[in-house]
Amino acid sequence: MSLLPRLRPAVERLRAYNPPKEGRAGLRLDFNENTIGCPPRVLEVLREITGEDLARYPEYAQGEDAIAQAFGHTPATMTLTNGVDDAILLAVQCFVDSGDEMIIVEPTFTIYRFYGELTGAHLMPVRWREREITSRVRRFELDSSALRAALTPQTRLVIIASPNNPTGHLTPPADLLDWVRAAPQTAFLVDEAYADFVAPGYRGLLDAVRTLPNLLVARTFSKSYGLAGLRLGSLFAHPELMPVLRKAHSPYNVNTLAIRCALAALREQAWLEDYRRQMRASREHIQSVLAVAGIAYWQSEANFVLFEAGERADSILTGLRRQGILIRDRRGDYPGALRITCGTQEQTERALAALLEFWT
Repeated sequence: MSLLPRLRPAVERLRAYNPPKEGRAGLRLDFNENTIGCPPRVLEVLREITGEDLARYPEYAQGEDAIAQAFGHTPATMTLTNGVDDAILLAVQCFVDSGDEMIIVEPTFTIYRFYGELTGAHLMPVRWREREITSRVRRFELDSSALRAALTPQTRLVIIASPNNPTGHLTPPADLLDWVRAAPQTAFLVDEAYADFVAPGYRGLLDAVRTLPNLLVARTFSKSYGLAGLRLGSLFAHPELMPVLRKAHSPYNVNTLAIRCALAALREQAWLEDYRRQMRASREHIQSVLAVAGIAYWQSEANFVLFEAGERADSILTGLRRQGILIRDRRGDYPGALRITCGTQEQTERALAALLEFWT
């Protein structure tokens, strides 16, 4: 007999989410992190933090207002979150009861399924449709017929990442808006964690939330801003929906350091744009080298590229690790698939040279 108190059935059935957290020494091209660190001004802010700053509970108003303005919003349509994970959890908690239908489009970020299962949702997974561009170049896209079949009046929440992780593809904003408008009683969360890498000035669906009450959009400071360790994101929604989201949100979910550092990072726009430019150039270079080498890959608009290593996957992962280079095993999503994060030109060249060494 178990000595534990009674657990919710959904928790008893839950499959643990266990990403590798320790021992990631070397060139980290496995978690889509910023490969050069945070903007310099962030480190200056950290050095200025006092003991008194840490002794007080976080004060949000001024920082939240400035962060919202940087995205073209106000706190009436934006709230800060503890990374995008917290935004996802908030959306699930607000819209999904045990037994409610929730749609995710896979393969995708595993945390969507995790939070759905934790809530006890009836998950309705839909698969991306794979399209062949050439014999070695592929692309994933939304399967409209499959989504239409899964979407019912009982569907409470749909979560779609764009660009999607681990596939890297972007679903056109116009296509997503068609679905949001077609199902006004269903909430749609669009995770735009990788939107910074699509193209200069790309806005995604940030502006659409003002007119669509069933649309939520998540952004993060973990990727191009280099603040993954501080866990800061933002959730955008209609001005009538935002008070409801805030009501259900933990009151001190974001820490003082995260807010201070985000404000410093936002003042480094030239640095940020240069880093994003480097990542886009790296992405194109990776895809070009893979194509020349005859390695099949999926077109990406994020800061990583998914490619098919087939039977070579184990030897590539092991060989690169021995050289201090980490890439991600995604064979659980697609047979033989590995994912490489875009780095600087030097980092990318080093990783590709080693990859080709183990490919031949």
